[in-house]
Amino acid sequence: MRQFLQCVCIGVSLYGVSLSHAQRVVPVPSLTAYQQECSVCHFAYPPGLLPAASWKSITDNFPQHFATNVLLNSDTQAEIANWLQTNAINPDWVGTQMPSDNRITRSTWWLQIHKPSKKLTAKVWKNAYVKSPSNCAACHRGAPNGEYNAKTVLIPS
Repeated sequence: MRQFLQCVCIGVSLYGVSLSHAQRVVPVPSLTAYQQECSVCHFAYPPGLLPAASWKSITDNFPQHFATNVLLNSDTQAEIANWLQTNAINPDWVGTQMPSDNRITRSTWWLQIHKPSKKLTAKVWKNAYVKSPSNCAACHRGAPNGEYNAKTVLIPS
């Protein structure tokens, strides 16, 4: 009986963790320099989607930024780097693990939530509107406001 109760408790805990991820609202603090500079090329991801160490690694590598060059003056770069690290993901939510290549879509929590299913197939990622797993706003209409609620997601067909 004791083992059964332990299994039930673990199951309920894991279910709660998966629900908390699925119903996630990520605060979107405002920094004009970040919005102006980063949204030129891509969706300005909320800093709460990566750990501070990932943001530090990304901003320390400027002017190299994945496959492009980002040219910022040193004051703006320092302001954005500090802001991203200060507002990084809550380690209580997913720990401090840095995802591979500092990519949100390679983090453990992201992969767990976006695992293949009947609705979320490989075809979705190839959809002309979606184009890539990094295009959060394609399915999460509230992404610019930090809302990543599984109940309001609209997966293009």
